[in-house]
Amino acid sequence: MKRAPAIAAAAFALGTMLTSTPMASAQGLRELLGERADSRNDLRDLLSDRSGTRDDLRDLLRDRMERRNDLRDLILDRLATRDDLRDLLRDRMQRRNDLRDLIMDRSGSRDDLRDLLRDRSDRRSDLRDLISDRARDRDDGSPVLNRLRDRLGGGNN
Repeated sequence: MKRAPAIAAAAFALGTMLTSTPMASAQGLRELLGERADSRNDLRDLLSDRSGTRDDLRDLLRDRMERRNDLRDLILDRLATRDDLRDLLRDRMQRRNDLRDLIMDRSGSRDDLRDLLRDRSDRRSDLRDLISDRARDRDDGSPVLNRLRDRLGGGNN
């Protein structure tokens, strides 16, 4: 149906040529029809090239959209990597703080242990002094007291 108007136009042109030039020869008519066919073929080729160009343009746009999507994915991956790195650094800092707290607790525990040992030593000294004082107050010749005196360094010898 698309060709019907073109055929009608060609028939009209042919009819006008035949009526306007009664002397037209068959050769001239053939040449005219050949030129028309050539121009139709040229027009078909032009339309085909234009269709191909549209397809190429469509492919080009599709490729560009794919590249944009790839670039968007790359940016999102980079952002995710940054977030992962940020989380890793945050975890490291938390572990450092935990380690610092552990060291402070250990240091406090050592101080507490040192204080405990000092208190124990003081209590032993106090006990030693008490035993020594009681042993002096009793001047028995008991062998147990003599041994204690010798051990404590406060013997009567």
